[in-house]
Amino acid sequence: MSTSANDVLLDVAGITAGFEVRNGWTEALHGISFTVRKREIVGLVGESGSGKSTAVRSVLGLLAAGGKVTGGSAHLDGVDLLGCGPRRLREIRGPQIGFVAQNPFSALNPVIRLSKQFAAIFKAHGQKFGAAERDRCVAMLAATGIREPERVIGGYAFELSGGMAQRVVIAMAMVLEPSLVIADEPTTALDLTVQRQVLDVFAELTMVAGRSALVVTHDLGVVANYCDRVIVMLDGRIVEEGDVSVVLTEPRHSYTQHLLASAHGRTPNDGEVVRHGVR
Repeated sequence: MSTSANDVLLDVAGITAGFEVRNGWTEALHGISFTVRKREIVGLVGESGSGKSTAVRSVLGLLAAGGKVTGGSAHLDGVDLLGCGPRRLREIRGPQIGFVAQNPFSALNPVIRLSKQFAAIFKAHGQKFGAAERDRCVAMLAATGIREPERVIGGYAFELSGGMAQRVVIAMAMVLEPSLVIADEPTTALDLTVQRQVLDVFAELTMVAGRSALVVTHDLGVVANYCDRVIVMLDGRIVEEGDVSVVLTEPRHSYTQHLLASAHGRTPNDGEVVRHGVR
């Protein structure tokens, strides 16, 4: 399927990045390029160490200490993300790019009420936080499937289960209505039933609002059920990409074939990829 420039929301071109190590420098990304179109969910898949989390954190300006982007470009709806300073990137994260971290409890302060943490999101971007904004947060919590959202927003993170905490983080990532949401292994720590529930919520909220999403995962089941396109990474390089229905039924690269052979559940040998009902 052809893509016009107007269809592209995120355009990543030739990004190289690496980290300072004891013996010098190690390169983690080797000139990767990909796009995320408007109103689509893209899966970025690979085993641990493939570079997928480094890729999204390079785009977001969230590399760990010692990490540095050394080349390439990343544009969000025409805005040069890599050319932005840290302050400008902080302004973009939230209203334009939402981020859902792997561990929700690392993203939530255990000793500050959730209402104050929601308020901080608004205030960090120069917006007031009054009754209308609080109601908006409560509505977003309800949209994620949280029961008694009024009670939850008045409470603390340590009172939440892992699934509820991840729903809160999804609500926080989407409450300022960003056009793109990036989720970095958003359900790794959850059991299978809760994983499915949380991903259902994430996909539905993305679709209903006309957002785009980039989902980092090692799970091809997530890709098959929730994504429109898939990007496969190995050793800091993109080795295959395309529509999910094509890549997961006719994989060209041996590494993609290996991932499929290692996956639990249905594989291309079954003859088709079953997509989840929200898409």
